[in-house]
Amino acid sequence: MRRSLALCMLAAVAICWGTIGTARADAATHYNISIWNPITHAYPVTGTMDLTYRNDGTVLGYYHPAGLPSFVPITGGRTGDHVWLTIGSSGVWQLNGTLRDGKIAGSAVDEQPSEDRNIDKFGAPVSLTDAAPIYSFVATP
Repeated sequence: MRRSLALCMLAAVAICWGTIGTARADAATHYNISIWNPITHAYPVTGTMDLTYRNDGTVLGYYHPAGLPSFVPITGGRTGDHVWLTIGSSGVWQLNGTLRDGKIAGSAVDEQPSEDRNIDKFGAPVSLTDAAPIYSFVATP
């Protein structure tokens, strides 16, 4: 009787321990990201992202611009393979993409376009301010 009571208590502790272990936050997935203008293929923005996908569909994380020690907050969501993200606390970039083979690819909208975005493309100046503020992006693990 004592032996079966001890085994039952041990089993209860193991079940509780397993439940506590699964209640921890999901591990973050690390991505390298590049955002560029699909018309001119210029103005690349690069960096890394650390995203955590929650069971309720919420996506949280941080964007780290290339060459800067910054932690820019990311919020968003996921339904199936569809992922949408807002990079920046004031919503600087809006990303809308599809998750396939571990990569996220889609379109990005710059909500705070700069006035000084003139570039040379094939010898002619191109104003990214006049172009549509829609970009393409890819994030690879």
